[in-house]
Amino acid sequence: MTDRLATQSAADALGDLDYSGASAISSGISYLDNSLTGNNPAAIPGFERGKVAEIWGPAGAGKTAIAFQAAVETLKACDTVTWLDCSSLLTAPRLKVLEHAELPEGKSTERVLQEHFRHLAVSTFSHLLAVVLQPPALFPPTGTTLMVVDGIEALLNLDYPRMPYGGGNRTDQQKWQAGRRYAILGTLVTALSRLAVLHNMAVIVTTGCGSKMRADDGMPAAIGPGLGGTEWENGIWSRIVVFRDFTGRFAGVQKRQGRNLMPLDPTSDVRNAIGFEIGEHGLLQPKHTTVDLTSSSPMPVVARPPKKSSSPVKPARKRFYEEIADSDEDADEYGWGEADDNAVAADELTINAQTQKEASEQREGNGEAT
Repeated sequence: MTDRLATQSAADALGDLDYSGASAISSGISYLDNSLTGNNPAAIPGFERGKVAEIWGPAGAGKTAIAFQAAVETLKACDTVTWLDCSSLLTAPRLKVLEHAELPEGKSTERVLQEHFRHLAVSTFSHLLAVVLQPPALFPPTGTTLMVVDGIEALLNLDYPRMPYGGGNRTDQQKWQAGRRYAILGTLVTALSRLAVLHNMAVIVTTGCGSKMRADDGMPAAIGPGLGGTEWENGIWSRIVVFRDFTGRFAGVQKRQGRNLMPLDPTSDVRNAIGFEIGEHGLLQPKHTTVDLTSSSPMPVVARPPKKSSSPVKPARKRFYEEIADSDEDADEYGWGEADDNAVAADELTINAQTQKEASEQREGNGEAT
């Protein structure tokens, strides 16, 4: 006879988990927190615990700054933060931001970092998958309410690159990696969502951006999120785009509470941009400014609607030569036509006179003969 544990449903197991603290993590910018919850007064503003949030944008826009500001707000509440570095390592000057934050009384910066901050450098995408799919016994650490995965697309592009451009020969390995890219992304976001729910923590993932050609729509190239796909889209609860303009830095919420605020193609679409700036000591501060989010191009870009053809046969792509109109035949540029006409008329008169003379001579000859 073997001892067996009593069976328990998943709902009961989740109900027995001890959830303490606020149900959301602040980003440090009140306007951004309220936008993440749709300005719902009944909800706690910020990044929701138990969900996965994505912050994407170009390099240097402020993605890591927003994620670290959320970590600072978590440390101020004496909660634990787990930081996974996938691209550039977290620098020591950034950690000194805590010296200017309002930490709990009696807590020094060194003590807070030692007790409530865990850092892990991930070198390969396989390492990241192993950590989130089969986490060790002490991962994430007890009391973790925020986990940040910074620069995840750097590892993905190394191990599972996109299909290379051009018409060159592609190896079987390249084809396999490109085909597995979206499946691996779905596995990763599912594992992150499961960790977020089981440990009641907010997960923030920062990603870069990629170029997108829109020649078929008659529009110039644009940038979009570096990661995508149906599986990834279904696992992301909220999405924030961060970009820089001449007047400062801006963040816009493109997806919240699992619903897109715009079409699935978020290119060139920002709703309710929120201005912010990085202060002298590295902390984020809201910035009120007026910005025109229209294109900076001097010429307006208008998308041409696709041409509808009644015939299923595709039109020929050969270029047709345009007929060049000849010059006007009646036009006489140098006056030669008038001279020619006069010469022709004179010749006709001479011929007529000679003909009449010959006819008269012939009549006279006939009269003499009779």
